[in-house]
Amino acid sequence: MSHYIHGTVKIKVSGPMPEKFINLCVMKNIFLWGLTKKNEGLFVCMSLSDFFSIRPIVRNSKNHIKVVKYYGFPFLIKKIKKRKMMVIGLILFLCVLNTLVSYIWFIDIIGNKAIPAQQIRDLIAENGLRPGMLKSDIPVKNIENQVAFTLPEVAWVGIRFTGIHAVVEIVEKTISKPQDKEPADIVAVKDGVITEIIALSGQSAVKKGDTVKKGDVLIKGVSYEGAMVDSTTINPPQQKIRAKGIIKARVWYESYGESELLTTVHERTGRQEIGVVLRIGQQEFQLKKVAVKPGDLVEVDTFKKKLFWWRNHDIIVESTISTYYELDEKRVEIGIEEAKEQSKSRAFTSLQSLIPETAHVVSRNIEVLQMPEKNLVRVKVNVETVEDIGEFTSITIKNEDSAPPKYN
Repeated sequence: MSHYIHGTVKIKVSGPMPEKFINLCVMKNIFLWGLTKKNEGLFVCMSLSDFFSIRPIVRNSKNHIKVVKYYGFPFLIKKIKKRKMMVIGLILFLCVLNTLVSYIWFIDIIGNKAIPAQQIRDLIAENGLRPGMLKSDIPVKNIENQVAFTLPEVAWVGIRFTGIHAVVEIVEKTISKPQDKEPADIVAVKDGVITEIIALSGQSAVKKGDTVKKGDVLIKGVSYEGAMVDSTTINPPQQKIRAKGIIKARVWYESYGESELLTTVHERTGRQEIGVVLRIGQQEFQLKKVAVKPGDLVEVDTFKKKLFWWRNHDIIVESTISTYYELDEKRVEIGIEEAKEQSKSRAFTSLQSLIPETAHVVSRNIEVLQMPEKNLVRVKVNVETVEDIGEFTSITIKNEDSAPPKYN
């Protein structure tokens, strides 16, 4: 570090006795370092202040010296003095940059889901937060309070500055959906066998152990208030209500998966070619074309890029770069057990979209099917669950449905 501050000069010493020059420098207490010897002479480093005092030593040693390199703070100052306009320009640039970062040029709205971002932008703009505003002139607390007061859906709002960005973070209130009170029945959404049914509101239309099909009514949205229901009751008073209850049923799912023992795969060979198309408006120009013959195995990756200095113009100017990868076809053979595992995995994957997350899986049965094709392994998967199969549907009360159900 001290060598850089005081300045360092690297010289080449050439002549009949370069070693004599070194010895005389040592006798004069001149500090030397980095001594190397090559065919053309000796190379050595010394401080800038010592360099100006070696003229008598060079003359006495009958050698010649040549400066091959110099560096350090004194030389940097000398360069700066020669390039005053560059230094002034750098200082002006730093001043302008410091001024620009004192203003807000971009506003980012994050965290909002139900509230439109434009509505928030308009509101904060009315209260003093707009692009081009000086950071120190923005009333952050007042804007936060106005947003929270004006928008009842907002639970919390915070504003922070990140460089030239103002980040407005919104936390919305969790508003529970209004409970639907429209009269409705509960019907079966899929086939099953009832394992549990509890009618909290309405009248049960099925009982435990009944087999139901999709669309069958499970709980009727009908209430019989103040009626003595017996064999002599005719048309007891009724009203439409929204049925409520707990319905559990056993449901069965079935799926198939298959896998081939001998399959064909394609792998990239490493050879590739690139095609480039330039589009200007509706016209396309083929800058570099790739010839693909019929029957060639290739994989194409396409990347489109608009010219950055043309993004705000009405005419579209973009380039399309297509990379063509040559493929090699291979035959891959797998074992029976691996084929069974692949088939089972595919069967379970197809069932995942059918079985609800809340369903309780009771049993799984996996069966390997005998196939006439020797190259094919097929697996059948049966899954039994217990789950809620009820869903609401609007009711229409008919005369024959006016009496409550009877069970012997």
